[in-house]
Amino acid sequence: MWGAINYKGKGVFIAGGAGITPFISIFRDLQTKDEIPGNMLVFANKTKADIILEQEFKKLLGNAFINILSDEKTEGYFHGMINETFLKDNISDFNKLFYICGPPKMMDIVLKQLANLGVGKNAITLEL
Repeated sequence: MWGAINYKGKGVFIAGGAGITPFISIFRDLQTKDEIPGNMLVFANKTKADIILEQEFKKLLGNAFINILSDEKTEGYFHGMINETFLKDNISDFNKLFYICGPPKMMDIVLKQLANLGVGKNAITLEL
């Protein structure tokens, strides 16, 4: 168990800034069990310099590691905020588990967007 976050199965992890912290342990544990495939990480930060453990996550997840930067336009990184269009463009299946951790305002917005995209509350795990 990592805080309030329990890994319940493969899914999409959405982190904002320091909200990545509980997911670090989960992904390292999954790596030791060879259970990374089928999981995805969407990591929102202000700038590229703010991305915690970027190289480790790239190695673990490859193309299933997506970064979005709100305050900086950098080649190879999405720019802006997580919104419904971004989610639809980057997540192929919304019948998955979702794990969310980040600033309260970001979490509220992402929860509303996931609800609009048909994700049920039982499919969402939050770190508060």
